[in-house]
Amino acid sequence: MKRRAGFTLIELMVVIAILGILGATAVPCYRMIRQRACGSEAASMLKRILDAEIMYFLENDKFFPEVGQTIMIFHDDLPSKAEITQTKDALKITIPVGHSLDYSIATLPGPVCMVTISSYGNSFALFKDGSPSITGTVDDTGKMDIL
Repeated sequence: MKRRAGFTLIELMVVIAILGILGATAVPCYRMIRQRACGSEAASMLKRILDAEIMYFLENDKFFPEVGQTIMIFHDDLPSKAEITQTKDALKITIPVGHSLDYSIATLPGPVCMVTISSYGNSFALFKDGSPSITGTVDDTGKMDIL
């Protein structure tokens, strides 16, 4: 009797089932890793921007931008956008674009600087509690609050 070379249908179905199980577990893990990475980047950038605002305040006796103005930087903006250049010149930091995060920097009366970093369009959670954004404030005494 001659033995045939190759795989049986059962063997192929077992392999496909194993690949399906691996794929089903990989997608949620990928989403969780993406969430953690974006959340870490948002928290890190918030701290950097607030520190830069303190340095700007110490040099100029005011926050950037002027009271009542808001700088909006979106994830899909070009690196040459005027707001990115203004922020880079004033705060000496570069706001990354293309990283799925939107930035809002505003100066309120008081003076208080408020920075909000959110997932683009609040489309996904940045943190375990499901929050799609992080907000921080700094006042003229240098007191920072992360909300």
